[in-house]
Amino acid sequence: MGVLSVVWRVHSSGLDDTKIVRQALDNLTGDGLESKEDVGRSWHGSPQVEFERRTRKKSKSRESLARMGAKALRGLMDEDVSLRIDENNVFHLRLSLADLCCGIVKITDPRRRLPCIKGEFKIEVYPGQDVLEVTKNVLQRAYDQALRNNWGHSAISTE
Repeated sequence: MGVLSVVWRVHSSGLDDTKIVRQALDNLTGDGLESKEDVGRSWHGSPQVEFERRTRKKSKSRESLARMGAKALRGLMDEDVSLRIDENNVFHLRLSLADLCCGIVKITDPRRRLPCIKGEFKIEVYPGQDVLEVTKNVLQRAYDQALRNNWGHSAISTE
């Protein structure tokens, strides 16, 4: 049981420093994820970049979740996890883009519509298993991994 895959996405507008956004995303996801960046223009002509990091490797997916840090994972474990799981067993979360660029992992409320990094984790669930219990177990294991690796607040360096 665990995480089958992960996708991290962020939209960067012409006002954002794309170098800092790229670095923050890379620090969050770690090495070994597929990287995709689509450069384009908005409706009004300003430059924009869509960043995406993904992997279908279980170990890298678990590491990516753990790299959020024990503090953020504890916050997720203390809330109603069922609100973040869809009908396809995908666990959704959003992190504050501004905070992440400063090296802080902060879970955001999707209703606030602030710039964010969206994470989608495909949970490995088999017939007869409860997706909620499996997800709680995944979060606990990620929390333990974060503690083992000294990722108390996050694995993100602010250097």
